[in-house]
Amino acid sequence: MPWEELLAAVRNDRIQFATRRPEGSPFSTLERRVVVTGPPELVTLSGVGDIRVLDALVRLLEDRERGWAAEVLLAAMTHREDQIVDSFATTPDQWWETVGKTAKDRWADWLAQTRHRLTWDPDDKVFIAIDTEE
Repeated sequence: MPWEELLAAVRNDRIQFATRRPEGSPFSTLERRVVVTGPPELVTLSGVGDIRVLDALVRLLEDRERGWAAEVLLAAMTHREDQIVDSFATTPDQWWETVGKTAKDRWADWLAQTRHRLTWDPDDKVFIAIDTEE
């Protein structure tokens, strides 16, 4: 199924996720990473290494019914704002009221500044910003 069709499943009432500590981290509660666990369409979407997925998810951040799910996916795919997702995991409505309304601008700015440096790590299924200066 093309990733564009998977976007239909990006809904706040469907997203399932967990947080885990990074491999090798001695901290059980610090630096936790978001991992999408369901539904299957969103697990698949979170593993698509196409930067256009990030653009599509950023657009969904404006939609109150889909914004939280988009935030979770963006965090899982970039390891940005993992702490925000973890903090609001049980209260996504509060996420919308406090930081969700500005999420699109934050993510769009970050993406505009780092797009040229992003590369997909297929082993960890995450976009990483590579250092282009030598």
